[in-house]
Amino acid sequence: MHILIYLIITFAIPWAIWLMAADMYGSIAYTIISSIIMWIPAAAAGIVHLIYHTKANHYSWRPLIRKNWKAYLIAWFSPIPVTFIGCIAYFLILRDAFTLSNLESTSMPLYLFLLLTIASVIPAGIFNMFFALGEETGWRGFLYPELKARYGRTKAYIMTGIIWGLWHTLVNARGYNYGTGYPGFPFIGIIAMCLSCIVLGTISSYLADKTGSIWPSALFHGSVNAIGALGLIFIFPDSSHLLGPGITGIIPAIITGLLMIPFLSKSNEQSGKTG
Repeated sequence: MHILIYLIITFAIPWAIWLMAADMYGSIAYTIISSIIMWIPAAAAGIVHLIYHTKANHYSWRPLIRKNWKAYLIAWFSPIPVTFIGCIAYFLILRDAFTLSNLESTSMPLYLFLLLTIASVIPAGIFNMFFALGEETGWRGFLYPELKARYGRTKAYIMTGIIWGLWHTLVNARGYNYGTGYPGFPFIGIIAMCLSCIVLGTISSYLADKTGSIWPSALFHGSVNAIGALGLIFIFPDSSHLLGPGITGIIPAIITGLLMIPFLSKSNEQSGKTG
């Protein structure tokens, strides 16, 4: 029952706010509102904790950096190669989608633009981490461990990812992440978001399990938000983002998922906790 109450709170409040703020979509005010909404999953976990005396966060609030510094580096910087691999795969499949026209106004060489973008992940990942912490506390700190205890790790990865993806339904229906000009709008986009959230959420859940702290998951989420849209610079304006090259696109999500399988399988074997 407490998981159901958590989901009702986590979905009802953000969706009501997003519906009321629909006319502000694309404005700075809408961005600020969405940033605040990112903390509702954590608030919902806190409410459920007060009612049912469950743990609001199954992982430590302490960073535990000293014994997990390698995991922190993975959380901080792995979104860079993940983003680049997804972009490369996308443009290898859809070569006609590539353009440098969007960089003409910057008068900046491509290599310099990429270097500056990569460098920006260092401060931006940390900055974004504090906004992502609200979602990660809810999805990874509360929901994922509760589902894992009932259904096992692998099913919990998938279920948490689907729920996280569906949570974005209203903003994706407004064109966020994928735009609106693709076949099957908005339903295919909703499915694509669930796929992306399963993949990225699995990495985030793994980091929480590995370190025992919620902070690496928040750092990973923050770094994804910092660089995940890089590939959109290299496609023509008004193009659909459904297949990519952003990190939430179908092609990058599939490629990332395939790369994760051997690593996660080995990790599960070592832990003896396969789902």
